[in-house]
Amino acid sequence: MRKKHLVFFSAFLFLLCFLLCKTWSAAQPQEGIDILGKASAGVVTFKAWDNSKNVVGEGTGFALAENLIVVPYHLISRATEAEVTSISGKSGKVEALVASHRDYDLALVRIKGKFNGLSTGASTALKAGDRLFALSEISGQVIITEGNLRNWLEISPGKLRLMEVTMNLEKPACGAPIFDARGQVVGVALVFGAGVKFGVPVEAVLAMNSQAKGQELKAVSKENYLEQAQGSFLVGRAAALLNEPGLTSVYLEKYIKFKPDDLESYVLLGQSYYKLGNTAESYKNFTRALLLNPDHPRALYGLGLTQLKERKFKEATEFLEKAVSSGVDSKEIYFELGTAYEELQDLARAAENYEKYARSGPANPFPAWLKLAQTYQRLNQPEKAIAAFREALKINPDDLNCNYNLAKMLAETNQLEEAEAVFKKLAAMNQRDAITYYGQIMQMYDRARNYEKAVEAARKIVEINPKNEVALYNLAIMYDRLGRLEEAASTLNECLAVKNDYTHAWFNLGIVYDKMKKHPEAVEAFKKYTALAPDDPSGWLNIGLEYMLMKDFEKALPNLEKCVALNPNNAVAQYNLGITYINLKDNYSAREVLKTLQRLDQNLASRLAKLIK
Repeated sequence: MRKKHLVFFSAFLFLLCFLLCKTWSAAQPQEGIDILGKASAGVVTFKAWDNSKNVVGEGTGFALAENLIVVPYHLISRATEAEVTSISGKSGKVEALVASHRDYDLALVRIKGKFNGLSTGASTALKAGDRLFALSEISGQVIITEGNLRNWLEISPGKLRLMEVTMNLEKPACGAPIFDARGQVVGVALVFGAGVKFGVPVEAVLAMNSQAKGQELKAVSKENYLEQAQGSFLVGRAAALLNEPGLTSVYLEKYIKFKPDDLESYVLLGQSYYKLGNTAESYKNFTRALLLNPDHPRALYGLGLTQLKERKFKEATEFLEKAVSSGVDSKEIYFELGTAYEELQDLARAAENYEKYARSGPANPFPAWLKLAQTYQRLNQPEKAIAAFREALKINPDDLNCNYNLAKMLAETNQLEEAEAVFKKLAAMNQRDAITYYGQIMQMYDRARNYEKAVEAARKIVEINPKNEVALYNLAIMYDRLGRLEEAASTLNECLAVKNDYTHAWFNLGIVYDKMKKHPEAVEAFKKYTALAPDDPSGWLNIGLEYMLMKDFEKALPNLEKCVALNPNNAVAQYNLGITYINLKDNYSAREVLKTLQRLDQNLASRLAKLIK
């Protein structure tokens, strides 16, 4: 008895030493370490050759019993010779193909030698989110990959079901056993590309007849499983459900050669080519599906999408409406219908469909509410647009574009206080453009003739940018409109201190001084203006008018003459020139002006005629 214990202990030390010599993957959870200890002796690498000694299959397998190994069928389907090697280095030749389950790409082979069979559980007990582990050896590295069951994939409803797993599995791990957290095998990992990896339920393994005698490997009929109907169906359908359009198109194209009347495969091919941007092939496959069933909702939907992508909007709406009538299971179709109708300028129908989508409970209804609001804007239905903007902001309250458009709509409908609140919210969220938002507030209140509020907004702009001549100029204009002339003049002088050649500021300073009856100051401001804008008759006119108000007609005269020289058709200038001639006792010149004025303005001509003696 003592001798047996020593032998066991020595064997254990040998295995431990061998495993420690292997390169391990990153630090593993305790469950993974436990699985390694229990299952490593039953996991093997697999390699197969054809008659010409070409490698036709490499992957992973595991022992179901001491001389029975489970491997992916496609790895052995063309082989005349194969062998397995355990993690501990133990190898064995494959003697026979005992059984296969070709629907699930599984094979059971008998080998020379003995391996530790793994304990199996039940995949039916698994639920989404359950932890899973896969064990494999790749290039001398023992890899325990942890993941979860994400979902069940119905490859063929009621017949074939696969496990969608969140595992980072490489191709050499194809065939690796998948364990639950208790260390029992619940599935087999199949890997056909970075995005096409899934688990076959262990029940499919147990359904193979492990008691069968089987056939010697060399005597088994050879085939390329992945080029046949069952293989291309399995991989193509799995790739479609895993949203891998490239592999979907490759394998389902193979499959429909065997099953040219498979409607679902045409639909999946149409969807895959659409995702790949190949609208011609997408259209062709959806059309084939409709030849088999003219009312197939997903095929109609697919054709609608291809036409939408090709910007054939009329055709797109026709197919999409038919898909809706056929009961297509899609919320997004209403958004796409809205887009197509909007492009056709049928804004009422666009709005109708955007609203249907928004109210259908999509994962992200924000784009629909935003598009609905913008469509109502174009329909000139401001109240509906405002309501839609508010719904969009319930979902994304900090969206700048949505807030800005809401504020503008509120301003246009005279909901000024609410508009102001939104513009101020925008200024707080996006300080870089705060001047723009306060500018909108100022303009809004200016249009409404609420100059107190306009001044408040203009002062805020000056606070943000105190050395900006435009900000100072706008504040001065608001002070002027409010009747606060002293502050208007002072602010315009501040503006001119920043930019001394600001023509509009000089002109408006002259206007303000005129209102304040500071005519000499007004003259000086208008002179500055005419020096900068000598071709504008209004500057010369205002200098002349200011001199007239000071009863200095001699100085008024050359300025008024300059004005009418620049614009002879200015009736007001001609009238005041006539008045100036009269005051200078030059009735002859006044009568000459009267002749011109009679052509321009009979009313002013009549008034001037009464003054000429």
